[in-house]
Amino acid sequence: MPAMRMNASPDRTVRSKADGTFAFDQVPAGRYVLQADAPGLARSSQEIAVPSAQTFAIALEPLEVPGGETLPVAVAAAPGVDTQALLDRIKVLEQRIFDLESSTVLSEPVTRVRRIEVWVDKNGNEYDHEVPGARKAVTYQRERVYRRENINEKLEEALSDAEKRNVKIGVSAATVTQMSNRTEGDGTTTRGHAYELASADLFFTAGLAQNTVFFADVVGLTGSPPDAEIPSATLLNSYTARLVRQNELNLREAWVRTEVFSQRLALVAGRLDLTNYFDHNAAANDETTQFISDALVNNPTLGLAVNGAGAAAVFDPKNGVNFKVGVQQSNPNATNLSQSIYSLAEAGYVARPPTLGEGSYRIWYRWNNSSDTAQKAFGVSIDQKLLPTLTVFGRYGSADAETGRDHFYSAGIQIQHGWVFNPLDTWGIGYAETDTALRRNEKLAEGYYNFRLTERLRLSLHLQRVMDSGGEASTFGYFLPGVRLQASF
Repeated sequence: MPAMRMNASPDRTVRSKADGTFAFDQVPAGRYVLQADAPGLARSSQEIAVPSAQTFAIALEPLEVPGGETLPVAVAAAPGVDTQALLDRIKVLEQRIFDLESSTVLSEPVTRVRRIEVWVDKNGNEYDHEVPGARKAVTYQRERVYRRENINEKLEEALSDAEKRNVKIGVSAATVTQMSNRTEGDGTTTRGHAYELASADLFFTAGLAQNTVFFADVVGLTGSPPDAEIPSATLLNSYTARLVRQNELNLREAWVRTEVFSQRLALVAGRLDLTNYFDHNAAANDETTQFISDALVNNPTLGLAVNGAGAAAVFDPKNGVNFKVGVQQSNPNATNLSQSIYSLAEAGYVARPPTLGEGSYRIWYRWNNSSDTAQKAFGVSIDQKLLPTLTVFGRYGSADAETGRDHFYSAGIQIQHGWVFNPLDTWGIGYAETDTALRRNEKLAEGYYNFRLTERLRLSLHLQRVMDSGGEASTFGYFLPGVRLQASF
């Protein structure tokens, strides 16, 4: 029954009838205001005149309050209310409740730390509101809470956790086709020859624990690179460094990496390729998407011949400065771990000069025990963004040799997302020069254009020019156009 309130004098009487209406009995002439309230219904008020006994009908409109109670059937059936509309509304609300209960789950209780502000007086009493003479303080409070989670959230969380624990497999495949055109020296044996090298890498990654992963790279190569016929000082096809035996799978890398001290220190151990950690360069460091000449992938004075067992540590305090140390065995014929050990140390700095983009500056030092003379080397590697689309790079290296020192220089530019045919294309031009202690000089230039065909497929056009003179080899020069098709998934 709706609660009734009427502005009337104390000697007036109101009679409630069984059908939900109300009547005034024996009320003298006068003017009054009749008001009616009921839970879930809007208030009704009207001015009335009562010259004699009279019956009044009250129509109350339902209120739509989110989370509120549904209307009682007795009230819904009052005169002036659309019963069918209320029943339809009840049906909709029941369906919403059903959907909510069927798509959510009650999670396990969790402990959360909540930050709260309190006011503490001089006696140490805490208040949740400001009081005179109290000081404001921040404290933390633990609480055990339940919360309803959507089933999709729980599924995504479970799948994400399973993905971290599963082994992921990736594939990177490339085919490099090159032609040779000898322009200097005797070219009767290598004029117009064609070369092709196909490579496929299988990557295995598995999460072992928090911030700890296992990685393995199995590589297979087949074909004949130009380095089998052209005796250049540096490799003309950087993929050749991976070639051990034709048509065989070889374990190129296998290591475990973990991060400690708030992920500021990374430790890696296993079968390594230290060029993945040292002598980095943003514009000239990847034979799969950038230059294919090895002199424009890494500094040859690093002296690393093949991958081997080793360890590396990378300390990055996230302030722009980083330090790296590593050791690696670089001789497959070594009979113990103390033979042919290459040790490397590097310091790097990420700079952001005014009006320029980000740049990285690195200096490294290498020493090894593989020979009595060629034990030490040092080098620098620089890349700097001049524009959002333009990056310049350079390298220098100097290494001990049997009769003196070898020197190496390289420089070039890379264009990304600008001055290109397609928005994601890249292209670059690089130059490298090698001077050995035996007075051999090699000058190498390369230009490439990388078409981003799809997210996982790239096509690159290359043109190399190499000239060797001095030393024991005869003077020769070549133009080598090439095409590289690379896919990864």
